[in-house]
Amino acid sequence: MDLIEEAAPLRRQAEDALRQRILSGELLPGDRLKERELVELLGVSRTSIREALRQIEAEGLVTLEPNRGPVVSRLSYEDVADLYEARGALEAQACTGFASRATSRHMLELQDAFGELRTLALAGDVEGTVRLSDRFYDAILEGSGNRLLKRMLRQLHNRIVLLRRTSLSEGGRLPETLAELTQIFEALLARDDRAAAAASRHHVQQAERVALRVIRNAGKK
Repeated sequence: MDLIEEAAPLRRQAEDALRQRILSGELLPGDRLKERELVELLGVSRTSIREALRQIEAEGLVTLEPNRGPVVSRLSYEDVADLYEARGALEAQACTGFASRATSRHMLELQDAFGELRTLALAGDVEGTVRLSDRFYDAILEGSGNRLLKRMLRQLHNRIVLLRRTSLSEGGRLPETLAELTQIFEALLARDDRAAAAASRHHVQQAERVALRVIRNAGKK
């Protein structure tokens, strides 16, 4: 029992470290994840690495490829279309829930997150905007009052992060993103659930359009 209790934190530590390296872009789509290198990099046992890889594979961030083993997942055109379709429906519902249930504390957190996001977006800081976008959505999910929705969207967002840096770097997309998020923010601040849901759906549709173009262009190279 003691060994199991001691091993569990190491597994979680390995999962968190590996997940963060993928989401930060340190490990890129298609990169091989070799056990020996991960053991040295993360300082945990092979058993912990294998269990971490299984968990992150279940989240869609890692794929097992024939003759290569585990690699950072590459999203296909169909994967992206499916992800954004699900994201559009779930985020609109999260915005509706936030407008109805958010407390003053949730509103303050949303305002703080958006204020920092806006500053970084206006400065052209793509990495910073991606980071603050996560915080902005976390604030919406916390205020939505729906724990299941929160879990589902966080897993979707992790997969979408694999694309977000590239799409935000496309000419003109960062200012467009800021304008779209501003519409969502202002509707939530006014507790206008219909406007917030509509603004959210529009933002996801625009993000999907760019992401699919990125995938198409990558396939032509």
